[in-house]
Amino acid sequence: MKNANVVFATKTGHSKAIAEAIGKKLGVEAGNILRQPRVSGVDLLILVGGIYAGKSNPDMVAFAQTLPPAAAKAAILVTSSASVSNRSQKQVREALVRNGIQVMEEVSCTGAFLFLKRGHPDQAEIQGIAVRVLELAG
Repeated sequence: MKNANVVFATKTGHSKAIAEAIGKKLGVEAGNILRQPRVSGVDLLILVGGIYAGKSNPDMVAFAQTLPPAAAKAAILVTSSASVSNRSQKQVREALVRNGIQVMEEVSCTGAFLFLKRGHPDQAEIQGIAVRVLELAG
């Protein structure tokens, strides 16, 4: 297992639940980016955030923009979104790549917003994402 760190930004609580499930599988505590978790010298950084109105959570984008190249060798992006057509963390990916951090993969699941797709992600979806990230983390 790689030396990993899990961080999240959340508006609805979904990203927190996903990040905590991933952290549990990896044996690390997930950190809320609003509390400015220390990220330095990890092999793998897992960033969990949602898509809102077609865009990445602005707090996650700002966090990614501040990461120096020494923060992580590689990253995995994990996304939940009520949208079927846009589940890409494009702004976060661009910020990481600009800062010299390779993005290995982006994993997504169905999220909910207000009354859209209510009940997602459910526990099975959250555990499925956590297992997939664990496989990628190798």
